[in-house]
Amino acid sequence: MAEWSFQRKLFTGVILIGVLAILTSVGTLLAARRLIESVTRVSSGEGRDLVEARALQLAGDRSIADVHACLLSGGKDFVSAARMGSHRVRELATQLRARVSDPAARTALDAVLIAERAHQDAYLHTLARVDTANGGTGELYPQPVLASGVGLDQALSAAVSYFEELRGRSVLPARAAVNRAQAVMLGINIATIALLVVLCGVLAGALSRSFIEQSTARARAERGQSAARASLTELETASHLKDEFLATVSHELRNPLAPILTWTQLLRSGTLDAEKSRRALEVIERNVQSQVQLIDDLVDVSRVVSGKFRLDVRPIDLIPIIRGVAEAHLPASDARQLRLQFVLDDRAGLISGDSERLQQVIANLLSNAIKFTPKGGTVQVVLQRADSQIEVSVIDTGIGIDPAFLPHVFEPFRQGSAGPMRRHSGLGLGLSIARHIMELHGGEIVAHSAGIGLGAKFTVSLPVLATTGELAGPARRHPVARDTLAELRLGRLEGLRILLVDDEPLANESLQALFESCGAEVKTSSSASQALSVFKHWTPEVLISDIAMPGEDGYSLIRKVRLLPAGRGGTVPAVALTAHAKIEDRITILSAGFQMYLAKPADPNELVAVVGSLTNKRGPGDSGA
Repeated sequence: MAEWSFQRKLFTGVILIGVLAILTSVGTLLAARRLIESVTRVSSGEGRDLVEARALQLAGDRSIADVHACLLSGGKDFVSAARMGSHRVRELATQLRARVSDPAARTALDAVLIAERAHQDAYLHTLARVDTANGGTGELYPQPVLASGVGLDQALSAAVSYFEELRGRSVLPARAAVNRAQAVMLGINIATIALLVVLCGVLAGALSRSFIEQSTARARAERGQSAARASLTELETASHLKDEFLATVSHELRNPLAPILTWTQLLRSGTLDAEKSRRALEVIERNVQSQVQLIDDLVDVSRVVSGKFRLDVRPIDLIPIIRGVAEAHLPASDARQLRLQFVLDDRAGLISGDSERLQQVIANLLSNAIKFTPKGGTVQVVLQRADSQIEVSVIDTGIGIDPAFLPHVFEPFRQGSAGPMRRHSGLGLGLSIARHIMELHGGEIVAHSAGIGLGAKFTVSLPVLATTGELAGPARRHPVARDTLAELRLGRLEGLRILLVDDEPLANESLQALFESCGAEVKTSSSASQALSVFKHWTPEVLISDIAMPGEDGYSLIRKVRLLPAGRGGTVPAVALTAHAKIEDRITILSAGFQMYLAKPADPNELVAVVGSLTNKRGPGDSGA
């Protein structure tokens, strides 16, 4: 039962006392009424019934006397009195019979009524003869009137005698009823006193306990207020962090746009020489890739929040992944004059995981170490076996982590230095995503730092695969070209017929320029209906379509294309270009009829390689159909 407040207990106790007082009063009233009735019966017995029986006898005697007087006088002065007397006798007998419950008493009264009716009938018969006769009344005074009068008198006497006997028998039960009523009243009074004593004791205990509970409640309320203030502070901090995060996102997304816009305008002006043009394209490409990485981080955070982060798990060896990440970061480390050291145990064993996601974790740790380590510093990557775990540690001699910030280093939107004075770019999401990836792998990631300026160490732990065996082969994934534009080597697609479908004219224009530079014959459409009309007079060898388009989307287009005859392009290889890259979207894309899918913005090398693989045109200058 929930704890009651002092006011509620007091109110309940008062109500109980009031209810008990009402019940006691009602019980006492009923017992007193019963006692009074019993006392009355003791004092008078059945006196009322006897009195009425004697009154009935007196009325009957008067009725008999009036009948005799009427017949003896021969006059009609007594006829009305005789009839009224008869009516009075019947009325008294009927009333008394209706009230009494004793069967014998009712039988005696029924005999009175019968005798009275017989006497009255004899009287009326004789009276009728008196009215028609010319003789004296003595001759008319019949024997039946005398006999019925005697019978009525006897019935009345018998009734009075029975009621006198009944009165004597009723005195003893009435006295017993008085004794019972007295006992009931005594019991009610004793029970009431006992209950009041108990209730007062309970109420006193409740009052005492209420004071204690009130003191406890006040202390609990004070603790709750402190917790509420702490929660409010945390909410304010979280709100402030989100505001800072939005400002950071705006800053990080705008920063790459500035050089892109500047170099694009310079390229359009035609004032740049070949070296400057090459540099402009490199800067544009690098900033576009930077924005793609920022967007990928935001998408990963969205998947983490929605619980749709998925892994493609298989047995893998971490050493090739670490070496691949290291090669990708060598230019950045060389530019900062850092010394990269690798201590990798070849006998550590295999783990079960998603190679791309683990590569993302290690790349994030290594890029952070390079970014936060001053020139001339050292970054070391160590892979070793620790019991049933494989540990990968990234150790740097960089700026270190403030001990106050160390517990929050893996929280999203948190950065060691925020606001306009921060020295390093980024959204502060990489470590949060890395921790979630490790949790999905059944591992963990921890951070250590002795303080500001003393470097940092991030350690990733993963369980060793129980049964090693052979690796299941490389992960099935699209090739991703990471060449710079200076090293761009596009394959040849000589004479290949390609149909581009996108509602964005600029997207169609850029892809058309790309494929035409590879020797392909390209047509463009801005809608699904326009693309279907192209199939009527021109059969493409490859279909590249956007998914999200107004009206009919890419799913509707590919379903209608697959309904065409093979000679009209019904079996044409199809590639989907989409800004949605969730697992659910990929499954829908492939099940709709596309052979491949690429996320926007697609790398030119990757896109050309995919088209070439679908049509067996892979090498430069290959013109096979």
